[in-house]
Amino acid sequence: KGVIAGFQRASGDRTVTAVVFTAMGDKAFCTGGNTEEYASYYARRPNEYGEYMDLFNAMVDGILNCKKPVICRVNGMRVGGGQEIGMATDITITSDMAV
Repeated sequence: KGVIAGFQRASGDRTVTAVVFTAMGDKAFCTGGNTEEYASYYARRPNEYGEYMDLFNAMVDGILNCKKPVICRVNGMRVGGGQEIGMATDITITSDMAV
């Protein structure tokens, strides 16, 4: 929800010229969802899984609809949901550690 709000705020802020979307640390940008959690929790709660995916999709839409250029800054791995996030940005800049 914070990422969605941040992209909406940045999109409408005249002082923002571009958005850099990155992660903390040097091990990964995003390694995707927690498949163990999906199997143990969401498998029995399809409505909650749908709500979770609605939020994820709204985040990707927030990136796609941002009126400013969005740069994906990647350190480490970008797989699964991280790849979907990265593909929604305008350009990716990677470190030597990116995979």
